[in-house]
Amino acid sequence: VNIGASDGKSEDPLYALISQEGLSGVAVEADPRQCEKFRENVPSVELHCEVATPYNILDLVLPAVGPFVDVLKLDVDSYDCALLEELLPNVQAHLLLAEINPGVPPPFKFAMRYHPRLLPFFESLDTIQDVPIRGCSLSYVVDLAARYGYDLVAFGIHDALFSHRNVRHVWDVKPPVDEFECYNESFVSLNGIPISSARDWFFGGDVHANLADIWSFLVNWSRERAGGELFPF
Repeated sequence: VNIGASDGKSEDPLYALISQEGLSGVAVEADPRQCEKFRENVPSVELHCEVATPYNILDLVLPAVGPFVDVLKLDVDSYDCALLEELLPNVQAHLLLAEINPGVPPPFKFAMRYHPRLLPFFESLDTIQDVPIRGCSLSYVVDLAARYGYDLVAFGIHDALFSHRNVRHVWDVKPPVDEFECYNESFVSLNGIPISSARDWFFGGDVHANLADIWSFLVNWSRERAGGELFPF
């Protein structure tokens, strides 16, 4: 299952698996231009060329693959965890690959919520490379995934890999790994959040003050760049 599939090949870790093993599956991608490329690159995978929302994601996924899959990958650069919260109770995967917003470090739990105007706002920007109001923090996804039987296995840059507890036996070092140690040792992409702020939030001692600082930063960023609108998180 590949949600936010782009062209199915560029920087997609599933491409090698699909092309080498001849696997099938289902993908969702909102950009029609990327959909054309996806169909050329990965013809064995069923593609839905439309916007995934918490209200349609199960209808897009379950009829194609059922409740048990090998890999669930999610990368929509927006309300990722709103989709995960619908998928995880209904789809069990051996591996879960989720994009993370590393700008909000452990132990803080952050997730953008679904809003119908969020994607149009992102599309109005020149780039979303430095947009902090997207995705979910590592601690949020670790907590969410654990509720459905997933262990953190690896993290780096802006992706986290989880495996289901029913395949713990395949790992030499038994998961889960520690999210704090994993974050501390990783190279991360901060999504427009100043590195000095992320460092203070991670290493600083006053958790409550840091939480208030994170809240203020995200609220002010949204209001300043979205014409006063505050998107939910």
